[in-house]
Amino acid sequence: MKLDRSGEPDAARCGGLTFGELVERYWTSVYRLAYHLAGNVHDAQDLAQETFLKAMSGRGSFRDGTNLKAWLLRIGSNAFLDLRRRRKTARASAIEVEPAVTHADAAQASELSAAVWAAIRRLDETPRTVFLLRTQDDLSFREIAEVIGTTEDTARWHMLQARRRLMRELDGKV
Repeated sequence: MKLDRSGEPDAARCGGLTFGELVERYWTSVYRLAYHLAGNVHDAQDLAQETFLKAMSGRGSFRDGTNLKAWLLRIGSNAFLDLRRRRKTARASAIEVEPAVTHADAAQASELSAAVWAAIRRLDETPRTVFLLRTQDDLSFREIAEVIGTTEDTARWHMLQARRRLMRELDGKV
């Protein structure tokens, strides 16, 4: 068995990265998506870990020249769908909110932030995923289309729908 400089087998690489490098580079993006989809820290951690394990076990399906981050986010999105199917219930738990601060401006900002996140949570799953990938991970619509398994135009349409609904729901609050 041939080892690379890190002492890991060459076969244990994905997109030219060892498992440790893959996790180090993409953990934040994968975890952020998992957290926004699942709505709680524990499921998000489990989903992120599952994403990286599935990526390494399925590294043979990764095609060089494709976007590694989009590939990982797609695996994470599918892991969430699998979790939801297993539970056979819609996600209804609230996103954890940091404790309120006593300062009036900070409290008002926290209230506004809570209203925005509540509106985001009420979006249908696909528009919510597209919105979060675009605004939180700054992915292009082409990359988002890869993640959710659709066309670039459809990803743009979901973003438009998400923006319209958020503007309607937040009208007068923001």
